Amino acid sequence: MAISSRKKLSLKEVRSNSSKKHKLLKSSKKKKPTAKISSFKSSADRYSFSHLASVLTSGERISMLNAVDRLQKRARILVELACFSNFSFVRLAALSHLNHDIDALVEIAKYCQYSDTRAAALDDLSANNSALVEIACSSLFKDTRFSAVSLLSDNANIAEVASRSPNKDSREAALEKISKDGNALSKVANDSSYKSMRAEAVRLIAANKDALCNLLVECTHTDVKKEAARLLSDSVESLDDLDALVEIAKVSSDSDSRCLAIGRLSYEPWALRNIIQESRYKDAKSTALMLLSDSVNEVEDPEILADVAIMSPYEDCRTVAIERLVGKSTALLSIANKSKFRDARDLAIKKLGHDSEALKTISKLSKYTDTRKKAHVIVSDTENFKHELTRILG
Repeated sequence: MAISSRKKLSLKEVRSNSSKKHKLLKSSKKKKPTAKISSFKSSADRYSFSHLASVLTSGERISMLNAVDRLQKRARILVELACFSNFSFVRLAALSHLNHDIDALVEIAKYCQYSDTRAAALDDLSANNSALVEIACSSLFKDTRFSAVSLLSDNANIAEVASRSPNKDSREAALEKISKDGNALSKVANDSSYKSMRAEAVRLIAANKDALCNLLVECTHTDVKKEAARLLSDSVESLDDLDALVEIAKVSSDSDSRCLAIGRLSYEPWALRNIIQESRYKDAKSTALMLLSDSVNEVEDPEILADVAIMSPYEDCRTVAIERLVGKSTALLSIANKSKFRDARDLAIKKLGHDSEALKTISKLSKYTDTRKKAHVIVSDTENFKHELTRILG
């Protein structure tokens, strides 16, 4: 009985062990193929890209073109191929997949060492003026800069190249292309940071009086204003542009031109005042002041009348100006504070009458000691001071 019992236990153990082995076998059958497939895919991908690189550098023509086609959505790789591949057909094929990527095409046109590829990139950009301007200004290659300028059709864009390109060749090519366009040349004269380009632009519009007048009035470059004034010096008597005449009076190095310009402005008080304030030349200032003084009876503007009272060398003109300013406390205050003529300061204080606030201001701020004292005496007068205290106390 004991032997029989041991045999039965052994059979149970065998069955149990058999069942465990079967489960383990099933489990291993499920996992092993997955591991093999994953490993195979990873290996296949690495092989595929390595093979692609090999084809692109040393394969058959058709295979190479097919390889480029596979990369049509990979702009960075296409740019690399367009710039560095030794095969022209590979470079151009790569470029064909970039025809809507403006930044990539600009990069190729600026830096690629192959002229055929740069030319093809320019062709794709021929309708994009901003891209052409960038290439004309900053491509490393002279032929490409020239080509970019030749493709530009808008004179404002060409003027931009002529104004700001750091390369003299493209600046000059652009300037030559707009040599008949006064507006574009004026833009160069106004905007360029290169003195030689500004000078050449002004020379090219020397016969265009309207353009020269605009430059004279609007340009911020002193060299351009002076040259425009010089070119207009023989035409002062026929000019109708008042602003241009003012600028000639202010900046022209020719004294006769300055004098003629001021003479033509003798009935324009605002223009004479501008010349007095801003001209570089003493003779222009003094002539304008003389003419402004002579017209004091026709002047209505309080500020211009105050300027006559403050600066005019003629006492009678100063007196007239102050008389016409009675009731204009601000203007009289300015005269009392600033005029270098004592008679004008004294008369201004007198015309202020009992304006205590203005007189107190003069007693503090006038440049002249005698005027401060006179204002103080008037304010501190017993009757005046009593009246002022009553006003303050309410």
